[in-house]
Amino acid sequence: MVLIGSVRDYVNRMLQDISGMKVLILDSKTVSAVSVAYSQSELLQREVFLVELVDSISMSKEAMSHLKAVYFVRPTSENIQLIRRQLAAPRFGEYHLFFSNILKDTQIHILADSDEHEVVQQVQEVYADFVAVDPCHFTLNITSNHFYMLPVAVDPSNLQQYCDRIVDGIAAVFLALKRRPIIRYQRTSDIAKRIAQETAKLTYQQESGLFDFRRNEISPLLLVLDRRDDPVTPLLNQWTYQV
Repeated sequence: MVLIGSVRDYVNRMLQDISGMKVLILDSKTVSAVSVAYSQSELLQREVFLVELVDSISMSKEAMSHLKAVYFVRPTSENIQLIRRQLAAPRFGEYHLFFSNILKDTQIHILADSDEHEVVQQVQEVYADFVAVDPCHFTLNITSNHFYMLPVAVDPSNLQQYCDRIVDGIAAVFLALKRRPIIRYQRTSDIAKRIAQETAKLTYQQESGLFDFRRNEISPLLLVLDRRDDPVTPLLNQWTYQV
């Protein structure tokens, strides 16, 4: 229950300290992370009587001041702008903002400037920016990711977004596990090298204090491989040549 248990612990922390009736507001990514680790009946036990998506909740103008809004979304520019607009005309009595990964300072300033009605009670980071499919495996649910591994030119901006999403997901996993990894990558792969270097830059330079858990255990190994090189097939099939 390592990965699933980590996500459950984060959800518990988000909900148990907020008393009263709540609405849980998710995005298209965090809804998958929560649904795998938490059932609807368990949410009801935590007094969550409504679950909505952050991009659809803006369509309704009905005031629900008796509910406390618990946001759990990725710290993307789109989500920050959606929350900013929703805070301009608050529908709920309280707003508790939880983000599934590291917030930028500029994003924190935007949220602070948007809270003119002083309804935001807390802003926190909870590192569950992945979908735990079982105790030992996770996925980032990146659609059409095979296009980025084809030996053809791709849009550089899209490639950067793809790399950033992978680095964010890897960082969230190790923050949830409270470990800083030793990183190794496949030297013949440019994409593997890029992901490994950006992960190392984040964990050892940009956010080194966040990853400094001061533990005595041996550091885990993060091995970044390119899926275009398949080491399994030669092991499963005998390749021989006959004259």
